[in-house]
Amino acid sequence: KTNLIVNYLPQNMTQEELKSLFGSIGEIESCKLVRDKITGQSLGYGFVNYVEPKDAEKAINTLNGLRLQTKTIKVSYARPSSASIRDANLYVSGLPKAMTQKELEQLFSQYGRIITSRILVDQVTGVSRGVGFIRFDKRIEAEEAIKGLNGQKPAGATEPITVKFANNPSQKNNQAILSQLYHSPNRRYPAPLAQQAQRFR
Repeated sequence: KTNLIVNYLPQNMTQEELKSLFGSIGEIESCKLVRDKITGQSLGYGFVNYVEPKDAEKAINTLNGLRLQTKTIKVSYARPSSASIRDANLYVSGLPKAMTQKELEQLFSQYGRIITSRILVDQVTGVSRGVGFIRFDKRIEAEEAIKGLNGQKPAGATEPITVKFANNPSQKNNQAILSQLYHSPNRRYPAPLAQQAQRFR
């Protein structure tokens, strides 16, 4: 019981700042701020692993609920397997371009506790791409959200939205996606497949 997950971190907080904040409680073995693989932006959560279990407990008692800038951080024990966390991550497409991150959270929050959410925007124009990610606390909540919202039209939408697991744990599906990329008639140029695959993760 030494590994903690820290949620709702301010967007601009660095790994060093996270480490110094939690290092004030006790000796840290490792600390990781989770960033988007492609953009490098903070996803607003991280992991802190203490040497001593008593320091981890103290960190929860001391830092959970701490207000940092506009955020109130949440400190709790990390689940032993990252798979259960990863499998609660949803990929949402077909969102109305005007939908904000807050509206996206409101739409999904009826199904459970949201850990993080994000809407992808065009780097140049700043306009929403109509694609987002929602990470629930539990996989069962994510499953309920898929049942309830996949194929539905949210308020203000002209098209139904698609809701599915972001990284499907089954390798077969990933292979199918890759083979579609290979054989897709629309691919006129052989883009490096690794890069293509990265974008879909």
